[in-house]
Amino acid sequence: MLNRSCILAMAAAAALTTATPAAASFTCDADLNGDGLVDVLDLLELLTQWGPCQGCSGDMDESGEVDVLDLLKLLGDWGPCTFEYHEPYENPEAEQIALEMLGAGGPLLIPDKMYQRVDRDLDLIRAEFPKLVGQTHSMAWAPNQLIVKLVPDAPLDDYQAHNVYYQMTEEDHLFGDWWVLTFAGNLNVPALGQIYAAIDAVEITDPNYLIGGQNFWAPDDLGGGDWRWDIDDGWMDCFDGCDCHRYYVIDVAEDGTVELISYQEVGMPWCDFDR
Repeated sequence: MLNRSCILAMAAAAALTTATPAAASFTCDADLNGDGLVDVLDLLELLTQWGPCQGCSGDMDESGEVDVLDLLKLLGDWGPCTFEYHEPYENPEAEQIALEMLGAGGPLLIPDKMYQRVDRDLDLIRAEFPKLVGQTHSMAWAPNQLIVKLVPDAPLDDYQAHNVYYQMTEEDHLFGDWWVLTFAGNLNVPALGQIYAAIDAVEITDPNYLIGGQNFWAPDDLGGGDWRWDIDDGWMDCFDGCDCHRYYVIDVAEDGTVELISYQEVGMPWCDFDR
């Protein structure tokens, strides 16, 4: 069992490797004093709470006790606080559709229940309409990239603190003051853009939109467990808009019932809708 002397020794050793502090507005579970950094001060605060403790900030696993598991969590998060991304979901298509569903005013991460519903509905729809098997959704934007235009000569401290917190892994120059930021995981990029746009050094933000998609699956939660799917199955010369389209409007109920609301075939004379 670890005693306080042992823990303090560990704290002293860990303090030698403390990274540069992040912005104070960025906190994480192990940042017990809310200064944006997990360091020896948080470790000392954890020690004052050691033992049985209901509702204590140091009880990060909510076990009712501040113990060695909380200590290991704190030491594992040592340094500037960083955003905790969700592990990649098993179905990347369902993950992307759910991310696009969130909107600029939505959360940064997908609620698991939403992902599970998208994943389930995709299977149900394709089982009912075999022509949609293999017609996967074309992502509207890259789920781990944000384009920013910086204000010339503006101080970049807050901007760089955001980059640390959201785990920016690459900063690629486009032209002028425009940059493409790549992050460590997938998230709701339009919502992240709103956060970056509030920084004084950032003038404009935009997702990294992708060109040339041909299939678009757009669900809408109608309430009461019913979802409506607008599906554009396109093909032939799709770089600037496909020549041929099958448009489906499909409702999927909470119990898994699939109902075709409308279907349309639109396109050029050479479109083979029987393919």
